[in-house]
Amino acid sequence: MPLKKTSNLPRSVALQVTEACNLRCKMCYYWGETGCYSNAETSRKPEVLDFELLNPVLHFLSSVKPFYSLFGGEPLLYPQLEELILTVKGLGSIIDTPTNGTMLEEHASMLVRTGFDSVRVSIDGPREINDLQRGKGSFDKAMAGIETLYQEKLKNGKRIPIIDVIYTITPTNFLSIEQFFLEELNLSAIDRVSIQMENFLTAQMGDSYSNFLKSEFNITSERYWRGLLRSPDDFNGMNTRELALQVNKVYKTLGSLGKKILLLPPTFSRENLSAYLKADWDKMTDTYQSCLVPWYSVDITASGDLAPCHVYYDLTMGNLHEQSFEEIWNGDRYQKFREYMLQNKFMSICPGCCILYLAGRKLNKDISSK
Repeated sequence: MPLKKTSNLPRSVALQVTEACNLRCKMCYYWGETGCYSNAETSRKPEVLDFELLNPVLHFLSSVKPFYSLFGGEPLLYPQLEELILTVKGLGSIIDTPTNGTMLEEHASMLVRTGFDSVRVSIDGPREINDLQRGKGSFDKAMAGIETLYQEKLKNGKRIPIIDVIYTITPTNFLSIEQFFLEELNLSAIDRVSIQMENFLTAQMGDSYSNFLKSEFNITSERYWRGLLRSPDDFNGMNTRELALQVNKVYKTLGSLGKKILLLPPTFSRENLSAYLKADWDKMTDTYQSCLVPWYSVDITASGDLAPCHVYYDLTMGNLHEQSFEEIWNGDRYQKFREYMLQNKFMSICPGCCILYLAGRKLNKDISSK
């Protein structure tokens, strides 16, 4: 199916409802040790997405009923969360959110009552391992939140929100996967599981991306992409054979119990994981010919920017405080970016992004069904 220079309205919208977060997870590219917000000026107040600015956009996009995913920071900190959910659901769309789970217990009743579709709770191992990465007490709060939400669903006879646990693999927790999923987790409460490698890019990839931003869009910002910089040497201690064995055992066991499991990248073999961690992207089993996100997806940041690439908010197409969504989405700047992606297929940052695997499978499937 040929791609158009200008697109139909997006089918997937990520809403960064707030930059604020109540945790400081070490590996986080926003609030972590090298994250863009952790290293921002201390006087800067985290942005919160203006609901009055967002509301007309939600109604404008209602004709295509896009899938909405909240983003942060910690999305459950958003002060107008319930109003946002009711609006999106009232317009006929599906809405989900990632969350660190520490505020899930207090929001459980509201999430069930409003028909919220899915929560993806980030937990990175047993208590000691998780708290080492995410902060003391975060494991117990997240687990209590999952149980409370599960019981709230049972009490009200509801199937949703679907409860998904996200496990991000790092050098700290790669040996704890089997223990967490098969010994620690109440699988009765869990509908889905996502196991994903830590996203990263090398200094060479970052420099190339920086040159792209300057030459194509006159952008000098390096704030966001630098939060994902890692050296392949950082992963030298990871035993990819043991990692593959643990993930595949969990995959098989949970699959036999009827649980849906998403792996990013999709192939957890020793060879594929070694290529990923060494940044030998062209040697990976999981490769894609193009990224369709610029035509089918968009992020709206907490400050009102439209960003064509998730997480990498240095590159923006315009701001809703200055232009309408339609003007930005079909504007010259967006067209220029789509034309670049049409000709070049990827940017230098793309191979290390697990979103590429998710988007590649989802969007190509969506197009092939047309």
